[in-house]
Amino acid sequence: MVSPDRIDDAPLGAGDMSSVVGYFAWRAFIALNWPSRLEADKRGVADRTKRLGDPGKRVWETFKSDAELFEVGDDGRPIAPAPWTSYDGRNPCGVDNRRKTIAAFQPFADFNQPSFAAGEPGNPLVAQNGAYTRYEIHFNEPEFLTFATSGWSQGRNLPDEIHPAHFPVGSIAVKAAWRPLTEADTPAVRARYYVETAEIVDAAKTLAAGRLVCTRADVALVGLHIVIKTKSRPQWIWSSFEHVDNVPPAGEGEAREPDARDAGAPYSYFDPSKPVKLWPPLGSATTLPVDWSNSPKPEPIRMQVVRRYPIHSSTMALNRAFWALPGVTGTVWEHYMLVAAQWPTSAAPPSPDNDGAFFPGRADVSSAESESYRSTAKAQENLVNTTMETYLQDLPSSCMACHQAVSNARGRDFVGILAGFR
Repeated sequence: MVSPDRIDDAPLGAGDMSSVVGYFAWRAFIALNWPSRLEADKRGVADRTKRLGDPGKRVWETFKSDAELFEVGDDGRPIAPAPWTSYDGRNPCGVDNRRKTIAAFQPFADFNQPSFAAGEPGNPLVAQNGAYTRYEIHFNEPEFLTFATSGWSQGRNLPDEIHPAHFPVGSIAVKAAWRPLTEADTPAVRARYYVETAEIVDAAKTLAAGRLVCTRADVALVGLHIVIKTKSRPQWIWSSFEHVDNVPPAGEGEAREPDARDAGAPYSYFDPSKPVKLWPPLGSATTLPVDWSNSPKPEPIRMQVVRRYPIHSSTMALNRAFWALPGVTGTVWEHYMLVAAQWPTSAAPPSPDNDGAFFPGRADVSSAESESYRSTAKAQENLVNTTMETYLQDLPSSCMACHQAVSNARGRDFVGILAGFR
């Protein structure tokens, strides 16, 4: 079904949970990527006069950005964010907040992937066109209001294990990965992506000025994390999408992903003339976090990215079913695929001690709702987005495992951005 309305829940005991959660994820992907109303008092509201393939800013893009949530004053100290029904507030690039801005509340933070250490950035990702991938996070109204009214966005009254945070049901966080486009990206290549014009950090000008300076650039959406808290799944439902042209396919048969070469398109993060291996290794100078002391390079080394493990065959079957739907087929959204979905199997009690017994990923989970997935699962399954956890593919972890360790275990629900506060 292609609709601006997502599904509210994936209830316990609903049947084959891999299909139920996958369907939940795809319906959320479609609803959140529906063209949005643009009025200030209609943030996060779909424009029902439009279709999925119509141009315009998407619903999730009108959620509050991380820069809007974590505002700072002239003295560099946190200040209260502007109300939800407003595009007012300080913009890190000095432009109106209606304009797409990919610039975190800290200079260069939008260059780095997350790590497993709370408050510490991970590695950058450089595309084959020589551009650094950029990242941004958006929060819907329930999640934003929880941050704003509690003082957490200003680092006040922070929750802990004794007084844990509980974000309301219906909270949504969306994390996006964007690849800045260059002259190497032809019109035919651009036509395969959702493309926005954005204000992004200009590394050279920022370094020269000693303060954040932005420039306007076209960016292509290459990855999208969607995390939604539901009544039946208080540890949230986790789904990850990415563009089919990012890397070569890893699967075979029913698990085989689309291959950019079949469409005559280049891979965003892989050079076929080089060895088929992940390179350079994590921890090398190229993969160290970008910051003032390790600034973005004008000619960075392109990273050779591979998908280490195939996407599950049932997930690929669901992708093909949605790609074939009228309203999806023939639009840019037929070039995006669900790569992984993860869900809690033990809902109660929601607490710092309960990681939700997440599945896939927990070897000790044997609930009936996971058996159908397990019966067709391979020894190692893909739970990684190549644009957001590039170098974490071989680690025994996942979305929920990471967020449990860095945030929920500290009483901060599964909201990773709270982990940045000491």
